[in-house]
Amino acid sequence: MMKDKAHILIVDDERTNINALGNILIKKYEVSVALSGEQAIDFLSQCKTLPDIILLDIIMPDLDGFQVCKRIKNNEMYRDIPIIFISALTEASEKVAGFTVGAVDFICKPFSDMEVLARIKTHLSIKEQHSQLLASNNELNRELKTKSLKKHSCTPNKLLVDKDSFRLSFNNISIDLTSLEFKLFYLLYQKPDRIYSRNQILDLAYPDMRDISDRTVDAHIKNIRKKLKNLGIIETVIDSVYGAGYRYIPPA
Repeated sequence: MMKDKAHILIVDDERTNINALGNILIKKYEVSVALSGEQAIDFLSQCKTLPDIILLDIIMPDLDGFQVCKRIKNNEMYRDIPIIFISALTEASEKVAGFTVGAVDFICKPFSDMEVLARIKTHLSIKEQHSQLLASNNELNRELKTKSLKKHSCTPNKLLVDKDSFRLSFNNISIDLTSLEFKLFYLLYQKPDRIYSRNQILDLAYPDMRDISDRTVDAHIKNIRKKLKNLGIIETVIDSVYGAGYRYIPPA
């Protein structure tokens, strides 16, 4: 079930366009605004709750909409956010270019209130259905993996790491990490007791993702620790070393 108010990010350098879209959306949605492509990227890297849909202009002074879309789609943290271009460009080739870089829709200016609302509603519904399907598939995979582990049994008190599914298992209990969490965890796991600084983690675990900050590393560490506790591992496995970074200590 979708939350009461979806979050829409409008990216446009023209305040007239922002005001027009804001007036259309504000009664139904939570609305955020970025006045440039760079502002949009900064917003995504700092916001606590990512937007559900991005309405993106194309002709902007620093980064154009196509460049912004490419950067978003190349970032694993943001790539699943649906992007709808809203532009005065109307040529078929320009629309094709928009879809090629990853947009899900293209609205031409001038636009009607009904069209904008209808397209947003449709893509929010598709996004929700995709999330439900993904959750169902993940649950089914967990059940199958759990049955397999019970059948073959795992070594008591040994943490098993499945690189293909990003799954950790301990004493017949399994949990899944996100791909970003797993990259960080596996870096530490491969060399127990070696201390990695935050910058080393960023360079080695996420070499192609320059938009991730050291705060993101701390957030992933917190999530991994919580999931390890859910496995029944009470002792500290991901250890903080004051002023130095993090290290992996195998569970006893």
